[in-house]
Amino acid sequence: VVMGKVLIALSILMAMVSCSPRLYPERPETRPEIRPETRADERKTVRLMTYNVGVFDKYEASWIKLTARIVREMDPDVLVMNEVDSCAGRTGNRDQLRAFTRAARRYDGVFAPALKPFMGGAYGIAEAWKRQREPLGTFSMVLPKGDGSEPRALVVVEYDDMVVAGTHLDHRSKAAQLEQARVITDTLMSMYTGKPVFLCGDFNAIPDSPTIEYMRDNWDILSPAKTTYPDSKALPSWEPDDDVPGKCIDYIMVLKGSAEYEVVAADVPVTFKAGSAFEASDHLPVYVDVRF
Repeated sequence: VVMGKVLIALSILMAMVSCSPRLYPERPETRPEIRPETRADERKTVRLMTYNVGVFDKYEASWIKLTARIVREMDPDVLVMNEVDSCAGRTGNRDQLRAFTRAARRYDGVFAPALKPFMGGAYGIAEAWKRQREPLGTFSMVLPKGDGSEPRALVVVEYDDMVVAGTHLDHRSKAAQLEQARVITDTLMSMYTGKPVFLCGDFNAIPDSPTIEYMRDNWDILSPAKTTYPDSKALPSWEPDDDVPGKCIDYIMVLKGSAEYEVVAADVPVTFKAGSAFEASDHLPVYVDVRF
């Protein structure tokens, strides 16, 4: 009996060690403006992707492996994921980001908590990048809740050639949502100059909403105005040749004036060799190929 208690205690300790949410350093100081000349032959194309993965568990048949296969098929350079659990009891006390990067291979990532503590762990968003990329720095911040549903987060990763931020805005209060958008814009505009600044995520706002109208004042939206949040009730009668019924609420954008760029391709794909995106989450993945 004593040995059994020791083994149980050791297993609990190992679970705690193997599932510890990753923490961020303090936010860096504002960087000085650096605008090196760029020749045409130095321009590069990167693939950015944003995906609300629904804690990888919205549907019984999905889980992490299907999402990882979809991501491997899309092959983004940088990926922002919304609705990620870290060691939370509702998803088996699992470090979901770590499990995803292992399944997707070739990727590393960081987690940004919005709710912590949450069911013994944390809940928030994450950003992943191909391993050949080496971030110069990362930070996260909790956005003002206001009269919204819950705290939301911003994750920011600076690379040598660009900055990619991710967020997930409030879904209940439009006032809180708009204030969160303002904080994000002011923060990124004050911190980064001299390289492209991209913002990806689930804004919970349709294209003609006040939030997206505000974003257009400061950002260029690169992703297409196609359904990213399907209407589950209308899906059974949907035909593949038709537009997917639902709302456009997930976006990829670039800060105005931060780069000269060209959108090479952009889409909200549905069908993959790996399977249907409808089975993986209640959102669809969004990608943009941008040359800058």
